[in-house]
Amino acid sequence: MSPLRALEPNIEVHDWVDTSSLSSLVAGFARIHMLLAVFDGNPDRWLDMINAEGTAEEREGDARFLFALKKKMMENPKLIDELRAVVRDFARLMA
Repeated sequence: MSPLRALEPNIEVHDWVDTSSLSSLVAGFARIHMLLAVFDGNPDRWLDMINAEGTAEEREGDARFLFALKKKMMENPKLIDELRAVVRDFARLMA
């Protein structure tokens, strides 16, 4: 394996699922899953992507969600770990 190949990120790419017509609970869960799976729990990385190339819908819905989440993360520094556990437990139930 070439040294450059070893540096390539290992990510899964899925078809986009428009969450705008789903309930806020389902949309929130989908956003949390995306935050953890794609952005490794870092809302600033997602906000950077939205700022660089996001759609109006992402700026409206996702960014608002991420700003609220960042506020909650300041109040509870263990929040991302707790969310990881919830998503992991949910995945076990579905397995």
